[in-house]
Parts: sequence; structure tokens; C-alpha cells
Amino acid sequence: MAESPRPADVRLTIPVDAPYPELAAELAAKFAEQAGADADSARRLAAGVQALATKLGDRDVTLTLEAHERRLRVTATAGDRREHAEFSL
Repeated sequence: MAESPRPADVRLTIPVDAPYPELAAELAAKFAEQAGADADSARRLAAGVQALATKLGDRDVTLTLEAHERRLRVTATAGDRREHAEFSL
């Protein structure tokens, strides 16, 4: 996989089996906090990441987190399927 063009990005590939979506959600919350999110925003982001990871079915999922000016964009990719969500920090 190509390296991220920006050092603030996080890219993680996980299986959708438990406990990996939960662990990815925890990592996303920590990333959000480091990017300036308050605890409530970080919890919302964690729930969104977990939902995206499990929504894409029974494959490995690649999650990409990108911080942009008080917004965090999460993209989940599994095979040819792609979903994304944006969260305010």
C-alpha cells in the first residue's frame, strides 16, 4: 500500500471479526483526540468508525482517517465497496 501523502493520516486494515472493529474504533478516538477533538466528538467518531467497518460485510476493511481543519474524514474500503463519513472535531 502506498504511503499516505500527509503525515497526519492513519490507514489501518482489519478483519471485520470481533474484536477488530472495536479496536479500530478506539484507535480512531485516540487519533481524533490528538487532532483536537473533545471527548464527546471522539466517542462519536469511534462509533462511526465501528459502524463503517461492520457495514461493509465479511471482508477485511481498510480504514483511512484524514484530519482537515477541524474535520475528520473516515473512509472504509472493502473490495470494490467504499463508504465514508465526516466528523467535526
